[in-house]
Amino acid sequence: MRKIVAFVAVVLCVFGLCIPVFARSSAEQLCCEAMVGEDGSCAVTLSVSVTFDEAVAEPKFPIPAEATDVTLNGSAVGVSLGSRGGTVDLRGVTGGMAGTHSFVITYRLVGAVVAQQDGSMLLTLPILCGFDYPVDDLAVTVTLPGAVTGEPTFVSGYYQENTADLLAVSVSGSAIAIRSRQTLLDHETLTMTLPADASLFPSTAATARVLGLMDIAILVSIVLAAIYYLLAMRPALPKKILRSTGPDSITAGQVSVWLTGGGTDLSLLVVAWAQLGYLRIQVEDTGRVLLHKRMEMGNERSLYENRVYKNLFGRRLVVDGTGDHYARLVRTVAKRGPQAGEVYRTNTGNPYIFRGLCALPALLSGIGMAGALAPHSLFLQILMAVIAAVMAVLIQSGAASLVLRNKLPLWIAVGCAVVWLVLGIVAGQWITAVLMIAFQVLAGLAAAYGGKRTELGQQALVQLLGLRKFLCSASKTELQRLLKANPGYFYEVAPYALALGVDHAFARRFGKLRIPDCTYLITPHRSQMTAAEWAAALRAAVDALDAKARRRHVDKLTGR
Repeated sequence: MRKIVAFVAVVLCVFGLCIPVFARSSAEQLCCEAMVGEDGSCAVTLSVSVTFDEAVAEPKFPIPAEATDVTLNGSAVGVSLGSRGGTVDLRGVTGGMAGTHSFVITYRLVGAVVAQQDGSMLLTLPILCGFDYPVDDLAVTVTLPGAVTGEPTFVSGYYQENTADLLAVSVSGSAIAIRSRQTLLDHETLTMTLPADASLFPSTAATARVLGLMDIAILVSIVLAAIYYLLAMRPALPKKILRSTGPDSITAGQVSVWLTGGGTDLSLLVVAWAQLGYLRIQVEDTGRVLLHKRMEMGNERSLYENRVYKNLFGRRLVVDGTGDHYARLVRTVAKRGPQAGEVYRTNTGNPYIFRGLCALPALLSGIGMAGALAPHSLFLQILMAVIAAVMAVLIQSGAASLVLRNKLPLWIAVGCAVVWLVLGIVAGQWITAVLMIAFQVLAGLAAAYGGKRTELGQQALVQLLGLRKFLCSASKTELQRLLKANPGYFYEVAPYALALGVDHAFARRFGKLRIPDCTYLITPHRSQMTAAEWAAALRAAVDALDAKARRRHVDKLTGR
């Protein structure tokens, strides 16, 4: 009896080891129905039957990253985006359990049909996006608004374009039927492209024509801006003759007037007066800046400077440079320049008109980006046009600020350029975005020096640019020679370096050389500092003088 039992046990073990295990995880059937609309969008319905041979904790099904309006079994569902696209969480369907599960996913692909340069249309439809398991049976039906005239092509992740033995394709009227001839491997991707007649997608073709006309309009507006600049604004190219001292009869506070046609910088004008001995600047430990009057101003200075000096002090001997009175005067003085009419010719062009013409291509580019993102959204087109025009003006201002001390517009311009580039990448127009940003930078630099200049204005421009070049390129040996001849040289030129926005670069030319104490700026810092330390102290004092005026300006803009 024991021998019989042992024999039966051996037979059962042999048969058990020889029986194959057929259970495996796969998509037993995947049916895809794609309805392509006349607007170029595509409504996709996926009916899937999946078998998991073991429990899957987080089952997911991949869909295209650009899919919108996604539903799972009729209910809206969130999509997780990854490096390879989007995925739909199936835990609500499978419960994390093994077995066979069926579900339906629907989504919409906006802009599935795009216009080509030759005017034809191209449909791109992702069919498989890399499901983790094999697909035993794939059946796809693509329906167009009219008859199919082109031949569909397919690209497989495993087989690339060699899909002849992989798929059976048939075309009937406006429908394309696709069936897999064999089991598709796990993580397989499959994309169909189909050239189509433009008459099937009239709205997409119209949008393409509008975008094409928009490109022409952008080029025309750029040409108009260039013509306006060349005919009405282009100044004579200045010769950058090196100059180691400040220009004749131009204080640091008037640099912006003669360089860019802006208003007078009161804080730098105060520094220039302090350098000439009219007042002394005292910076306290608390950050407050006091202006001590040392003597009256006479006819050795212009009537304009006399009037501003009198308005600053009145009958007072000490003025709080961080108070309301000084802040109001900063804004008043910045609105005009005393010699502004002497800088430019009467027949010169208006830089604001030029900058507006240069912002027009950006406005049109914004409409083009909106057309690529949402062709039928008029609101988005208007919004993008306004945003692009505003960013263009801000980038122009940032480029113009390269020649002056206030670098806040430059950082704002950098932020706008980054935003513009991101929008261009999202809209698939990053090359246009880069070209537009570069054009606005050039426009800002071209408009920075204003229009055609008088002989006096041209002379001032040559002197200022020559000084700026010297401040950035002077050798340490040359600067030591100047200091030996004039120990106060650094403090005479430092306000100009600050006005021209090269104070840091100028101070670095001195290295670690320590310079004598400043006679017109009293700070709580130690004496015998390096040029870089004194330049930082001067900039901090000027920033403190401007702080209240800047806050008042922001409060006015925000309505506070």
